[in-house]
Amino acid sequence: PQKHQTLYDYFLHHLQNNVELSSCGHPVAEPFIAGGYPVQYFERNRFGLHPENAPPANVLLSRLCIDLTAARVFPRIEAFQSVPDHAYFPETGHSLNYAFLSYWQKNGGLSVFGYPISEEISERSANDGKNYTIQYFERARFEYHPEYKGTSAEVMLGLLGIKGMQTKGWQQ
Repeated sequence: PQKHQTLYDYFLHHLQNNVELSSCGHPVAEPFIAGGYPVQYFERNRFGLHPENAPPANVLLSRLCIDLTAARVFPRIEAFQSVPDHAYFPETGHSLNYAFLSYWQKNGGLSVFGYPISEEISERSANDGKNYTIQYFERARFEYHPEYKGTSAEVMLGLLGIKGMQTKGWQQ
């Protein structure tokens, strides 16, 4: 009701049983068919229904970050041996460290967020004009919020669903 959007029944079931609302945000569009599959945009990502998969893998986060960063080049780093606070992913040539690694591991890891597709970088937020340390993944953008250090809000997911809709001209 906060955004006056309908939740597709499979997406509602997935939200109620598999993810926290804070990780995806509220729906910001009605469900529609894209690429032959039902999809629905949320504030922080886009869900896609894949009926060929058994639940809970029948609802997946779309590879929205791949779409939104297609024109960007993120330099790869030199390979290194992974240790508890630093992990290297030869699949993409990128690493994951400290708070982002911990968040990634505790909240679904590879199956939810995909591989890192960038290193940590500083970017200015279009929402509040502040610079944040962020990192892009196949299905998410992590944002580090030092003002919340030690809380569950220290790492937040970026508003990729909203950005995706803005990029397509569907939302201002």
